[in-house]
Amino acid sequence: MSNADAARLHLTIDGRSVEVEAGTTVAAALVIAGVGGTRTSVSGQPRAALCGMGVCQECRVTIDGRLYALACQTLCREGQVVCTTATASVANVTDATDVFNAASENGGMNGTNVGRGTNATGTTATTTTGTR
Repeated sequence: MSNADAARLHLTIDGRSVEVEAGTTVAAALVIAGVGGTRTSVSGQPRAALCGMGVCQECRVTIDGRLYALACQTLCREGQVVCTTATASVANVTDATDVFNAASENGGMNGTNVGRGTNATGTTATTTTGTR
């Protein structure tokens, strides 16, 4: 293996093999791969990285099964699997509570803190606080 090969990484973006230089962010790899957007807005419009520093959260993708990862803040790794489609991001999610729990485990969802517990009647409840 030459030095030039050692500085290249291979990852999969939406099922397609992509090769990038070491030190490339996932957001940059998406551009290199020609991906037009990372997700779809509530109104159906394509969304993509905007600020490049994690503030706008428009670059949310699924990386190695981790939901809502910020592509602009994540460096590419060898063998990494990135998924940008909404259906693949929630393929293993069975209901809205699972979406909130997955988001909570991955740093929150749009700045929302999520908690889950049992109330006085023994019913399991999910609560949200701290919305933007």
